[in-house]
Amino acid sequence: MKILLLNDEFYTTGASIAMLRLAERLVQNHEVYVMPRIDGPGDVRKKFEALGIPIVKNIESADVIVSNCILSGAAVADLASRCPVVWWIHEAEIGRDLLIHYPQMAPGFKKASHIVFQTAFQRIVYGSFLFDSPAAVHVLPFWNDAIYKQEDLTPKPKDKKRIVCIGTIEPRKRMEDTIMAVNAMDEELRNSVEVLFIGKYLQMSDGAKRLVEALPERYRLMGELPNEETLRYLASADAYVLASNSESQPLTIWEAFELEVPVCLSDLETYRHIGLRNGVNVLMHPVGNIEVLASNLRILMTSDDVRRSVTRAGKGLLLNHLASDWADEFERIIYRAQTQAEIKKLGY
Repeated sequence: MKILLLNDEFYTTGASIAMLRLAERLVQNHEVYVMPRIDGPGDVRKKFEALGIPIVKNIESADVIVSNCILSGAAVADLASRCPVVWWIHEAEIGRDLLIHYPQMAPGFKKASHIVFQTAFQRIVYGSFLFDSPAAVHVLPFWNDAIYKQEDLTPKPKDKKRIVCIGTIEPRKRMEDTIMAVNAMDEELRNSVEVLFIGKYLQMSDGAKRLVEALPERYRLMGELPNEETLRYLASADAYVLASNSESQPLTIWEAFELEVPVCLSDLETYRHIGLRNGVNVLMHPVGNIEVLASNLRILMTSDDVRRSVTRAGKGLLLNHLASDWADEFERIIYRAQTQAEIKKLGY
């Protein structure tokens, strides 16, 4: 089968890594191509090239297209007239907000053959767009198995307690909350901590930016790193923080669970749907509540018992999920899309 993967961008995001992991499976049995919605360099581009997958600028022909992210909605609507499209949507509330601002993406729900979500929560978020959609809708959690393939997971060396934040530095991810939370700690603990931000820099609030510029040894902007390097930094962390105001199923949470790193999260509705519970396998704070985030970090920095409890519960949750092969299920969805298109050509 000839499969075209319409990827969003090539810089390192959870969605791009998800597409890369799917490509690793598909290239074993199919003719696979990748076309970016926004072209450019990036570590993920190098990984596609290393798999021998051609990166193309135009679509000549394909049996099935897998389109990544909510922002490809307009492309989904256009391309569906040529061949079946499987639309893989990673965003939750932020995706609904984007649809309101960019209504030209919404026709994708009417044209896609199949829509794949990561969580049941996303079905709720997009309910008003799905009620008259002819697409078959699937909930398929995604797991990144790169962590098990990596030969060197030796934690990066450190001299202080280390907090790691992974993700694009932009308003939705609320990276500044971690900066302000560390700044709110008592002086002794604050001086014993460093915070590493791994991801592309786009935007940060003025107050947080001034602190980063004044204390570059405490707040370190690492930029984009290869996934292998990122995992080694994560393995060295005393805490991982994801303070976002919108998520669906972040890969980094599962990676932290596998590496037995305690996790601090904002209290988002989506997390209930994937089994995350405050005080059991993670510590949560209301979105934007710096005081509670600082308190949770203080607990993790000073209590070995709490650290052991939440990391053990987190790893247990992950291991139970790993029993299913998500890539195998996704490939079946692609086969189903192609078969349905062939039946339609026959007039049935």
